[in-house]
Amino acid sequence: MTAAFFFIFVRIIRIIGPEYSRLSPRICTYLFVGTDVTALLIQPIGGAMAATANTPSGSATGAHVMVGGIILQMVAITVYALTSVEYFWRVYKERPLFARPTNESDISMASRSGTPRSGDVEKTESHGLANLTGNVRTMVLGLIIATVLVYIRSIYRTAELLDGWGGPIITNQTLSDLLDGVPVFLAMAALNVFHPGRLIPDGGPADGSMA
Repeated sequence: MTAAFFFIFVRIIRIIGPEYSRLSPRICTYLFVGTDVTALLIQPIGGAMAATANTPSGSATGAHVMVGGIILQMVAITVYALTSVEYFWRVYKERPLFARPTNESDISMASRSGTPRSGDVEKTESHGLANLTGNVRTMVLGLIIATVLVYIRSIYRTAELLDGWGGPIITNQTLSDLLDGVPVFLAMAALNVFHPGRLIPDGGPADGSMA
C-alpha cells in the first residue's frame, strides 16, 4: 500500500510543479518505491526463517529479519513524509528550489545541478498555488490520513515483533485488531474515498495547468 502513497505523491509533484521538490519525480519513484519493494521482500524472508527454524534462537533471528524489513519501510515512509512536508511548505510559501522545468530531462538536470536553490527563484516563475486545485487538496488530505494510519500500524508491528513470539503484545488479539487490522482497513477506505483516479486522473482535468 505504501508504494501507492509514493506514486500518488509523485503524481501531485508533477501536477503542482517539480520545482518545489528536492528530488525529481523520477528519483522519488526509484528511491521510495525501490525501498518499499526491498522492505516487502525482506519481511517474508524473515517470516520463512522463523517458520522453518528448529530452535528458539533461529526463530528469533527470523523475527529480527522481519523487524528489519518493517523498520526499513518506516524509514522510507518517514523520509517521504518529511519530503512531502517540505514540498508543500515551499508551495504555500512560494519558495521554489529550481526554475520551472519544461520537460522531464530538465527536471532531472535541475535536481542534479542544484541551481538555483534556497528560494532564490523569482516568484513569478512559479505557479504552485495556482495548480493546487480543490481536487489536489482533497487528494493530499486523503494521502495524509492514509499515511498516518499505516505509520501507526508500522510502529505497532515493530513493537509486536521486538516483544517476541510469546510476548504480551503479539498474543493480545484485541490490540492486534485495533493497531494492525483497523489502520490498514481505514487506510484502504481513505484511498477509496479520496480516490486518485477521480481526484488526480492521469491526463485528466488536473493536468490542465501543466500544459
